[in-house]
This record gives sequence, C-alpha cells and structure tokens, in this order.
Amino acid sequence: MSVLVRVGRHKAILRDGRWISADSHLEQRLNDSTTRWIRDTGGPPISARDQERHVADEMVRRFDGRVLLRMKSRSRRSDDHFFRQRQLSLDFPSYSPVTSRKVSA
Repeated sequence: MSVLVRVGRHKAILRDGRWISADSHLEQRLNDSTTRWIRDTGGPPISARDQERHVADEMVRRFDGRVLLRMKSRSRRSDDHFFRQRQLSLDFPSYSPVTSRKVSA
C-alpha cells in the first residue's frame, strides 16, 4: 500500500514503511514520529492487512493532515519494515562481568 497525504502545503508518500516528501523537513518529522509511535505503542496491529493505512491515519491525525490517495500494493516490505521497528533494541552501555561464584553444598 502506498498512501499520499497532505500536511499543510506539502505532500508526502508512505511506501514500504518510509515517508518520502519533497520537503525534507516534513519527511524527517514524519519518519521520526512514525518510529517513535511504533516504539511507544507498538504501532499498527500486527494482524492488520494494511499496516501502512494505520500508520498514515495516525500521522494524519498527529500532523493535522489529510489522506489524498491510497493505492494497494502486493509488497510485503512495509510489513517487514514495521515488524523490525517493533523489535526491542536493548542498550547495555555498562555491565558487570560475571565472575566465578562459589557454590556451597
């Protein structure tokens, strides 16, 4: 699915899980907001047949925009993209190394 939206005077396309726009500032804001939304809430339902539709609807709501066009795609790349974004990214900047323990019997 590809979705064309208008935010203010600019347009953006969501395709294969990424926003593309002639306005680089809007493109960056949409991609950042989508990533944060997915990390914070889990994003669109995994079972949704059209995850990009859910993403576009949420970003239109957040940015006070409007969906102009939806086109169905057979690509699984967007589902894969959103699935990867849902994965936990654990940061272990400092850890304590495990030393040998004495086990008492």
